Amino acid sequence: MSGQWKLICKLKDVPMSGARLVPRGLAWQELPGVALFRTGEEQVHAVLECGDVEPRDSDARRYSVKVEDCKVYLDLDELSAPASQAEAALAGSFGVATRVMAFG
Repeated sequence: MSGQWKLICKLKDVPMSGARLVPRGLAWQELPGVALFRTGEEQVHAVLECGDVEPRDSDARRYSVKVEDCKVYLDLDELSAPASQAEAALAGSFGVATRVMAFG
């Protein structure tokens, strides 16, 4: 963890029975997003989106999460780092940017 945190959403925006997707990269990069899952009143887990596989049951990359004052934060360095060599190639010199959207 870098100690630099990016505010992602309010805790209430991560549904107990669903997920919230944090897209990564620019629109044309088509990088996998980070799925946020709420497992308790103030417990949120973040894993790399992995297609048709249930992210919580997979070996998908995990991200550090901080919940403070009913707000959800992700570690900025982890979020910005390419998850693989293929992802680094897709990101190129533009790097990995982060946007936020919900589904569930």
